Amino acid sequence: MVTEKSVLLVDAGNTQLKYVSLAQYKKHIFCADSAASLFNVLSEDPLPTHIFLCNVGKALIETHFIEFCQQSRIELHIIRTEECRFGLQNSYINVSKMGSDRWLAMIAAQEMTTQPYAVIDIGTALTCDFVEDGQHLGGWIVPGFALMQKSLVENTSKVSIDSRIPSDFGVGQDTEICVAMGCQAAVRGVYLSAVDYLSSKQSSFSIIIGGGGKNMLAFAESDGSILVANLVVHGLARYARSLLPALVSDR
Repeated sequence: MVTEKSVLLVDAGNTQLKYVSLAQYKKHIFCADSAASLFNVLSEDPLPTHIFLCNVGKALIETHFIEFCQQSRIELHIIRTEECRFGLQNSYINVSKMGSDRWLAMIAAQEMTTQPYAVIDIGTALTCDFVEDGQHLGGWIVPGFALMQKSLVENTSKVSIDSRIPSDFGVGQDTEICVAMGCQAAVRGVYLSAVDYLSSKQSSFSIIIGGGGKNMLAFAESDGSILVANLVVHGLARYARSLLPALVSDR
């Protein structure tokens, strides 16, 4: 019998691995710094029966998961970007060029609104994708907050940074704060550009915001935008429920 507790969702990003059981994904997400450390944690508990993996990190991560699951007799599902799923049509001609994290974020957002929408995911990179009537229109990819700062440090002289994300928004009176506020302004600019783009097409729409840097756009909640923790994991959960029809709820 396959239960929600026995299904593990894993989001392997550029900087860390996030994991949680299907039974708990809306409550709390755990983090591991490597596949090996996650496998050590799993060995201390009853092993999952199924793992659903999104990997946009190194290709070697998938190799580690394949080997671990074969040895442990766990059924592994590596989610790839598709042309169409759940009534969502991808705009890419070559869908393999789209990161599965973007695809899963759109899949997750699709359940949160019936309107045309933009889904913004703020991590190492900032991505923004637009969907209308089940059709992916296209999107944007922008360096994330930390990558913007790193680019300035590596390509200019006499620039230093404070890597902390500012708790408020304004202007700086020293270089470190100027860089932080400028990068935050760029992130906000993506949101405002998304509003402009959707406004040019529709009078009513939704914007769903996720990722580790989502709080930089917390102000957007007052405009009706939806902030969601761990969009990729939500997308994995949707795949798991679809591909495991005999799944038994633990609730």
